[in-house]
Amino acid sequence: MKIRVPATSANLGPGFDTLGMAFNLYNTVEMEFRQSGLLIEVEGLGKETIPTDESNIIYQSAQKVFRMAGKQVNGLYLKLTNEIPLSRGLGSSAAAIVGGVVAANHLSEGELDLQTLLQIASDIEGHPDNVVPAMLGGFTIAGMD
Repeated sequence: MKIRVPATSANLGPGFDTLGMAFNLYNTVEMEFRQSGLLIEVEGLGKETIPTDESNIIYQSAQKVFRMAGKQVNGLYLKLTNEIPLSRGLGSSAAAIVGGVVAANHLSEGELDLQTLLQIASDIEGHPDNVVPAMLGGFTIAGMD
């Protein structure tokens, strides 16, 4: 399964942390089941700082989806290709979370609906402002109760 997730910004004037927009800059997440263990390969920006163990946010996001979908996973392979700069206000963490959530849902045969995926990703990120445009694309308005 291969997913491309766009960079985003939610720093849009008076809509700060509510309005979000996706850009034509992408991270790619490739995810496959394997017999056992975890293997994470990272290419591109931040490859020297992104964890390649179970602390990886993409892995953690995927695991949450697998649990909710009732999918037992013995092993997982992730190949991450990063074009979105880290810590630059372009939603790199939201892109990582969305990549993990969406790829895991596809591998789980689409068990979870869009609203559930958005809720999972927003819960992990702590807010929906970057997660929603990362998952849906375009220009969005998002908030949480």
